[in-house]
Amino acid sequence: MSGTVALPLTAEVALFVRAAGFALESLAEVPDADLGRPTPCGDWDLRALLLHLADTADGLTGLARTGELVLPSAPRTDDADPAAVARDRLLRLLGVLTSAAADDPPGAADRAAHALAAARGGAIELAVHGWDVATACGSRRVMALRLATALLQAATSLVADGARPGAFAAPVAPPPDAGPEERLVAFLGRRPAARPHRGSRAPRR
Repeated sequence: MSGTVALPLTAEVALFVRAAGFALESLAEVPDADLGRPTPCGDWDLRALLLHLADTADGLTGLARTGELVLPSAPRTDDADPAAVARDRLLRLLGVLTSAAADDPPGAADRAAHALAAARGGAIELAVHGWDVATACGSRRVMALRLATALLQAATSLVADGARPGAFAAPVAPPPDAGPEERLVAFLGRRPAARPHRGSRAPRR
């Protein structure tokens, strides 16, 4: 895509690792009582969001291994501990991508390209859904400044308007004094002002 910022596989995976860490920290804050709470993702409650995160991680794992992004035809709906399921799938994806970056054997251009695509898109997906989970749980924890800045640059480079339907809502205007995290989530269709309010709603994912 024109305007895309190209980084080496190791750099893309390093950004993914940081985004995954943020998402995993958000998952650690999920108590059972919060599973029915609304989230910044339209009509999804926290349970549905967590299971979507698990499905997304599975799809990205498949992308890294085969070059094809295929989400489950029937989304998960009834796992007893959706936070644990999401954590397990994220850790598996993390292992696949870090292994690809560490090995990177000569002649494995296809494997590197698959891992690159999964890491690039996965970093944005995991970080923004980590923000969604934290928001639904009422957490005030924020992304590290360097992480939010790098993800904002990646998102504005990769997420074109034509690719938003079914993935992200239209951008919303961030506050005049918004920092990188607020600008990132606003660009991806969330209202940053919703963050401090426990269980508040924002535009659909």
